Amino acid sequence: MEHTLNAFARFVLLTGLVIVSSSLSAGRVSADGLIALAFPLECTLGDNCFVQNYVDHDSGPGYRDFHCGAMTYDGHDGTDFRIPSMEIQHKGIAVLAAASGVVRRIRDGVPDVMLTSAAKGNVTGEECGNGVVIDHADGWQTQYCHMAQGSVTAVLGSKVKSGQPIGLVGLSGATEFPHLHLTVRHKGQVVDPFAPTLDLNACSDQAGPTLFDGSGQNLTYRNHVVLNYGFMDGPVHNDEVEAGHVDERVPGPDSDALVAYVRVIGLEKGDAQSFAIIGPDGEPVVSRTYDPLDKAKAQNLIYIGWKRPKEGWKQGPYAALYSISKDGSTLLNKWFFLQF
Repeated sequence: MEHTLNAFARFVLLTGLVIVSSSLSAGRVSADGLIALAFPLECTLGDNCFVQNYVDHDSGPGYRDFHCGAMTYDGHDGTDFRIPSMEIQHKGIAVLAAASGVVRRIRDGVPDVMLTSAAKGNVTGEECGNGVVIDHADGWQTQYCHMAQGSVTAVLGSKVKSGQPIGLVGLSGATEFPHLHLTVRHKGQVVDPFAPTLDLNACSDQAGPTLFDGSGQNLTYRNHVVLNYGFMDGPVHNDEVEAGHVDERVPGPDSDALVAYVRVIGLEKGDAQSFAIIGPDGEPVVSRTYDPLDKAKAQNLIYIGWKRPKEGWKQGPYAALYSISKDGSTLLNKWFFLQF
């Protein structure tokens, strides 16, 4: 953590003033009563951070996101901005105040631990982990959860400016992957920042502007997101992909196996996946088509591979193609390559 905090300190010294000055318009309340928010992370959506879960728009026992999709879970009251791996998280991704205001609550000192669903009871009362609550104008409030232990820089009772760093993304509290959970409230009621005018018991693919408009981020609703991909020299496990250790096992001409893997978020019921590795001669080394999913999957890791033939691997480029289709229509094609 000492290394991370030093990196964070350098980040604040070098870029803190730029961040604050570039977000001064955020935090203002419009004529229709909506607050304008700056993007709450120092990252780029679709590159080194992704939305994994939106606010739940089903008040019953089911769940659905604002877009009528499955990128949420029952009772989820915020937006989860996830980081692709712990390796990226360890480099230090700053959490930023989404609007100017006063710091009302803070917590730090909760360990960064990757919990399974069964173990989440171990953090009862501290589900948010290390967090900050900021009050803004006209009854608006933002809450930031799961920050890295020892990284919270916000001071209780102090004023913060929009875009000001207040900590680092971590893995504290009830969390299974590195992310920031952001909850937005207005006069005590949860508001979905991606659909602020939409009732929380309704959904629509025409939800309108978000509270983050003007942030410079690509806010388009995205499911079927390839989070991680590549080649390895044997079976692939989620823990090593999450840790970011995959570069240590890139296959070479002498490897006993050639394996391609993808980790995807936002799969829907009925999605059919296919995966193939194609050799230098244009012929498949191995391919597989999977049955359509019987339910949505928040995250899915799959891999395919083949043992080295007796004559050895052919020299040249190898390509992997991962596809998602539904009802005969292709939703996603992801190509990636390896040279022997």
